[in-house]
This record gives sequence, structure tokens and C-alpha cells, in this order.
Amino acid sequence: MNQRLRVIAQQQGGVFSRRQALASGCTHDQIARRLRDGRWEQIRRGQYAELLDLAALPPWERDRLKHLRQVHAVVNAIRPGRVAVSHQSALVLHGMPVWGLDLGRVHITRLDGRSGGVVAGVQHHLGVLTEADVCVVDGLLVTSVARASLESACTASFEVGVIGVDTALRAGRLGEGQVRRLLSVMAYWPGSAAARKALEFGNGLSESVGESRMRVLMYEHGLPRPRLQTEYRDRFGLVGRVDFDFEGYDTAVEFDGALKYGGGSPDVLVREKRREDRLRALGLTVIRTDWTDFDHPAQLATNMLRVLNRRR
Repeated sequence: MNQRLRVIAQQQGGVFSRRQALASGCTHDQIARRLRDGRWEQIRRGQYAELLDLAALPPWERDRLKHLRQVHAVVNAIRPGRVAVSHQSALVLHGMPVWGLDLGRVHITRLDGRSGGVVAGVQHHLGVLTEADVCVVDGLLVTSVARASLESACTASFEVGVIGVDTALRAGRLGEGQVRRLLSVMAYWPGSAAARKALEFGNGLSESVGESRMRVLMYEHGLPRPRLQTEYRDRFGLVGRVDFDFEGYDTAVEFDGALKYGGGSPDVLVREKRREDRLRALGLTVIRTDWTDFDHPAQLATNMLRVLNRRR
């Protein structure tokens, strides 16, 4: 790739069009040869990028990077100012978690009055966007985190909607003023009831996707409403914060995410063991959960209820 085309691609998420490649000095034969030998790949018709080796990345990161390139390829083929990237595609651009959201299609909102629907694998939405609803990310017009979180919640399950709302609240991107304005704006959106429910349930104290999912699991299985991030102290000082506890039950729930123990180093594991011993010395029962428990939610909820009933 010549330097002129490299600069263009860097400004467009690594993506460039056939027209841009030709204008930068490439020939039709060179384009065909680079696609054929695997140096370049076609992202969409007439839109290309250098081939990336994503084999070492986890599946969700591969999906995110592929979708990001699709977004740039879609917008690069449309005249500027006609669309804004929206819904989960906007969340990808903002670098927000998109667990559970369908990244199979790029989502854009039309600004030129043209009709919505699915066109060439791209979901076109109709909507009225104000200055408060949009911003620029990586050179693209994008709906804000607040709006994109609620747009996505309209098309997703309650669990997935809560994850998006929790994340936006935790990041300080969904303030009270934005909530009030968006509640009035989204009154007649398809799926707005689901988004309102996720918004009402949202809590910025959830510190990860796993913790948000655990809150939804507890709610859907009838457990008492937990408190989040409660601090506990003993005579030596602060023991630590627990992910969840239940007032009147002397029980804490700790969600062990994949990175919680820093790769399982002995020092970290010993510190966590001592912390848990101090919590139990305060009279707490500690329930440990992790991602594998989501494979058997009813069993986990039953076990939790059994502990809570004993500790009531």
C-alpha cells in the first residue's frame, strides 16, 4: 500500500474504496492482484482493507473488529451527512461492551428523509436526531452513547438491554437530563417498552457485563433485591467491597470474572483467600459465582435461595 492510500485508510478505520485506491496511484491490475494473493480483503463491494490476522484474539474481539470495518465500509460508500451510525454499531464505535447484541448488520439512521429497512445487508432506521443525539467518532457521525444504548435496548432482550444501560451509567454517559429527554423522545419507538424497563432496572454500580447479568438472573428468579458494592470493615480496617449483598441475610455474592485473579497468580489467590476469611469472620456467608453458572441459571438461583433462607 502506498503512503497516500495508507493515510486515507488510517482515517477510515483501515478501510478504503476502489475509487480511493485508483486515485492514490493503484491500477486495476494491482488491486486485483492484492485481493487475489491475500494482502487485501474485500469488506463490502468496492470497499477494501489490508488483511488482518485476528486468530490470536478472542471471538468477541474478532467480531468487534470485523464489525468496525463493516461500519467504515458502509459509511465510506454513502455521501457525507446523509446518515449517522446508530444502535449497536454506534456502541462499537464508542468502544462500549456489546455482549449479546447482534453484529451481523451495520445499523445507520437516515438523515436525508429516505425510507428505512434492510438494504444490502445494512439496517436503515428512520429517526429525528438533534445535536444532543450525535457526536463524531473516528471521523463518523454517530449517535451518542446514551441514545445508542436505548436504541439497542429496543431491539434486544431485557438482559442485553440492562448490560448496555449499566455500562452507559457507569461511564457517566447517561445522566439524568439525558434520561428525561430520551424518555420523551422514545415514547413511540418500536420496542420502547423494553428499553424503559432496562432503564428503570439499570444501575451504574454494576462493574462488568458479568455483574449486570447476575443482577438480571437474581431478578428473574425472584431473589431479594441485592445491594451493590457494599464496603465491609473489621478491627483491622477495610476488608473490601463485595459485588452483591442482601440486607438482613448476612450473605454476599462475589462474581469472579475471568480477569479477577490476575491470571491466578499465587499472591493474588492468597490475598483473596484472606479477604474472604475476614468476611466470614464478620458473620457473612460468601457465595462465589462465575461465567459457567450462567449455563445453569435455575440451579444457581435455587442454591442462592437455599442459602438466603438459612441466613434470614
